[in-house]
Amino acid sequence: MKPALTLAALAALAGCSSPDTDATVTRDTAVYAAINDARDKPAFTGKSGTACKVGETVYGKVDAYTEVICGDRKGWVLDAENLKVTKP
Repeated sequence: MKPALTLAALAALAGCSSPDTDATVTRDTAVYAAINDARDKPAFTGKSGTACKVGETVYGKVDAYTEVICGDRKGWVLDAENLKVTKP
């Protein structure tokens, strides 16, 4: 139950964030080009230690997706718990 609560809290935090919220990727994370993209075809992988900006969280067919901008690449992640907010 604890991981579910952690994910919910981070998703809520990211959902309240502006696209200018700084975050660091804490574990290699698949980033998808669009909400509901096939999970076996990520657009790119956010590498651990990468600085990103976190945007809104929206719900797809089943899961919550959080918008990220990492350098010049933009996409959506399922694993918001892999993002550590560094500046609200």
